[in-house]
Amino acid sequence: MGMASVVDLSELVNAPQAKPIEVVPMGDGNAAQGNGCPARLTWTNVMSRFILYCFSNLVREGLKTYKVFKEVNLNQVAKDLFEFAHVEVTGTQVNNHLRKWCAKWVKICRLRELSGALWNEGLFIIWLDDEHYNGNVKVRL
Repeated sequence: MGMASVVDLSELVNAPQAKPIEVVPMGDGNAAQGNGCPARLTWTNVMSRFILYCFSNLVREGLKTYKVFKEVNLNQVAKDLFEFAHVEVTGTQVNNHLRKWCAKWVKICRLRELSGALWNEGLFIIWLDDEHYNGNVKVRL
């Protein structure tokens, strides 16, 4: 068995320094169809942490959900984000971003449950042997 590989999860837990919010114009897009193409929103770590904090507070206060949050809750979090970061987002954008984080969490839980995985709570990393790492982690070059 070779040297164990590490999956670093610290970026999901630790709050890095705030970065400026970037909105990238996408051109005319569907303007010919009359609906125009909105600017693409780039979520910063601060914005992500804020909406996750808002949703965790909703659940802590007793909000009952079954896999999804209601539209009124999504719109409230979007409004709170606007007040916090002065970035206008829709409830749909908040929902899509929350779905992205849910998908990441599912991957983390799946990796933690592997028989050869070791979880380091202090460093927020999962140690995997080479076989599990190569079979479960996609390397981006």
